Amino acid sequence: MGFRFSKRITLVPGVRLNISGSGVSTSIGPRGLSMTIGRNGTYLNAGLPGTGLSYRERIDRPARQRTAATEYTGPVKIKVTDEGTLLITDIDDQPLSAAIVKRVKAQKEQDIQQLLEKAAQTINRDLEDCLGVHLPTPRPGSLPAIPAPFSIEAPAMPVQLTPGLVDRMLLRAAKVVRQAESQLAAYAQELAEWQATRDAHEFERTEIEKAFRLSAKGFSAQMEKALNYVLSGIAWPKDTRVAYEFSQDVCGIALDIDLPDESDMPRRIAQATGNGRLTFKKRTDAQARRDFVAICYGSLFRVTGEVFALLPGIGNVLVSGYIQRDDAASGTVEDHYVISVVISRSQWNSLNFDRLSEIDPVAALDNFGARVKLDRSARFAAITPLPMSALD
Repeated sequence: MGFRFSKRITLVPGVRLNISGSGVSTSIGPRGLSMTIGRNGTYLNAGLPGTGLSYRERIDRPARQRTAATEYTGPVKIKVTDEGTLLITDIDDQPLSAAIVKRVKAQKEQDIQQLLEKAAQTINRDLEDCLGVHLPTPRPGSLPAIPAPFSIEAPAMPVQLTPGLVDRMLLRAAKVVRQAESQLAAYAQELAEWQATRDAHEFERTEIEKAFRLSAKGFSAQMEKALNYVLSGIAWPKDTRVAYEFSQDVCGIALDIDLPDESDMPRRIAQATGNGRLTFKKRTDAQARRDFVAICYGSLFRVTGEVFALLPGIGNVLVSGYIQRDDAASGTVEDHYVISVVISRSQWNSLNFDRLSEIDPVAALDNFGARVKLDRSARFAAITPLPMSALD
């Protein structure tokens, strides 16, 4: 058995310096209850004199280590990254031990599966919105809804502050009066801003209702205002812009659509396979090209439907779509028209909008005589769009 060396030196009452072969430490407190500070950490020491019973606990261990030593019972955060990885952390996004993560996965298996399925739906919705861009197309004769009445409640008037007897006795009446005046001034400003917002909303609402009503009667200025409102309100899945021009008799309209870029099309589909993560399937180049053709046709279909529904005086619609492509000869980016078609109201009314989800915009526009050219790989080739005179 080896010898151990230790020596205890009292520096001041209640503070002792401990010297041993393992190093130097300091004890603070009476012998029955003390705290030892040394290179191995800080410990709380407690003992009952004369019983031989004592208790020792390290109190400087980081909270993360103490949590790992016991069962974590606090709130957890479960989320799915864009890469499909499941993350389980504490409420502050700090990692948990592998044992706790395993326990959470076992206890929340069903909830985690539902979360993964929801994440997959969110990712896949991008492609679904692109392929279904034509589905919100209004049926002929239906008018868009005007904005709802202003519904934000007026600000509440603050409780009137008046100085009382105690305020006067403590010479703070003037302060109370100033505070009341400040509250009233802030309320007046907030009320004025609320009234201005309400009036602007109601004015715009009235103007839009007027534009819809008069455009149905053929007033060209109101037709333009109504169409601007409707087209600006379309929630396109990808960046899409529309320009238009009425014919001289205001019985026809030509629309040019700046279509999305092919590179913007979603290229993956997510699936919750039940293994605690999402798996992804990449769309092939051929599938991506067909998807792009679908969103281009669908965009022209949607705009045509909006015009025929909003403007009953329009008899013919010329709609053309173009994309931007690099010109290898000049090194510039040029607009290339890829689809152009004239559609009459009678042709449009022949579509069965009761089964809109069954209508294929590609087949529909091709049936109306769309000018389009696809190469063998289903990629758009440039065309010459139909002229304005085609509306005659």
